[in-house]
This record gives sequence, structure tokens and C-alpha cells, in this order.
Amino acid sequence: MRHHGGTTRALAAAAVVGIGLALAACSGSGGAGPTSPPAVTASSTPQVTATPSPTPEPSPTPTAALADVTVAPTPPAALDGPATEENAAAVAEYFMSLFPYLFATGDSGTWEALSGPSCGYCSGVVDSMRADLAKQRHSEGGAIEVLESGASTFDSADFVTWVTFIEHPSQTVDHAGHVVEDFPDTRHSRATLLLKWDGTGWQVNGVDPSLIEVM
Repeated sequence: MRHHGGTTRALAAAAVVGIGLALAACSGSGGAGPTSPPAVTASSTPQVTATPSPTPEPSPTPTAALADVTVAPTPPAALDGPATEENAAAVAEYFMSLFPYLFATGDSGTWEALSGPSCGYCSGVVDSMRADLAKQRHSEGGAIEVLESGASTFDSADFVTWVTFIEHPSQTVDHAGHVVEDFPDTRHSRATLLLKWDGTGWQVNGVDPSLIEVM
């Protein structure tokens, strides 16, 4: 868990507002778990000595250049609709990508414009950022690298979306550039968002971020 200026800073630790019943309605769709294979006794199995194969060397994975968190993310065309699952997923990606930009620059205009009045996570993030500004602090780093996203809907108005992403290390610095907090972990996380299309635009009504692993 990260703490930022005395308030919760980590995406994975924010409160969930307005998401419970909608998420419960969308859960429970999974099938039965994997079936264990039938047991085989030693007496019925011939003993075979296998020659171990050499373990292949993993291929290096190229690292893409991380986004500059001081530059506003490019708004997707999906913001203008129509209300499709694909567009809802794109808007969810965009909203989460605003997180490090907001803490780096103090510019919360787009975040707040997309935030619905019932989204406690959304307002809590802004409160945390403003607390930093009051102390003349800002964040450096913390870029979000989206891995996957998706969405589902029952009525083409209310959407449950999800985004999995990497949150890269960041630091909080004061007005003189001194590091006052260091968050060195790279975090693999997943956020579930409730989105609503009102006929003219999108609104984020809830965010539930959860940590998958510390990498």
C-alpha cells in the first residue's frame, strides 16, 4: 500500500463507491473449475527414465518508452460515442491514464469532467492531489502502461469496464525538487469502472482498483 501526503495514494487501495450491486450482477458467470486427472498407481505405470531437455533461454522483451506523465493523455474518439462496449473500454483506459498526469501537474479538469457525483474514488483522488499542492508537492514518474481492457453492458447505457495495467515507480518531490516520498515498486493492477452513457457523453460512476502483484 502506498501513502501519499498522509492520504492513500495507491490505485489499489482506493475506496469503492457505487460499484457493489452492479459488479455482483456481472459476477458468477464462470464455469466449473478444472477437473483433476484420474489417479494412476505406481504399479500400473511403467518406469521411464527421461533425458532432461535443456531449458530454453527466455527471449528479452523490449521495453516500450513510457509516456511523459506531464503531458495530457490524448483523448480518444470514443469520448464522443456511440455507446458501445469497445468505446466504453477505451474511455476506461483513458480515465485511468489521467491518474499520474493529475498528480504530476495538478490539472484535474478532465478527470473531474468525467467523474460522476457518486464516484467517491474520483473525488478522493482529487482531494489527495490538492493536499499535495497545498504542500507544494507533486509526483514524478508513475506512468500507467495499459495491458488489456474490456467492457460489458445490458442496456447500452450502463457499462461495467475493466483495465489491467502496469503502474511504474514514482516519487513525490517538494518545490525544491527534494524527494519526500519514494514508491519504488512496479505494480500490476486491475481496475473495474462503472461507466454511464447519458446520450451525449460518458460519466464514471465508480472505480474499484485492485493489486494483482508487485513486480
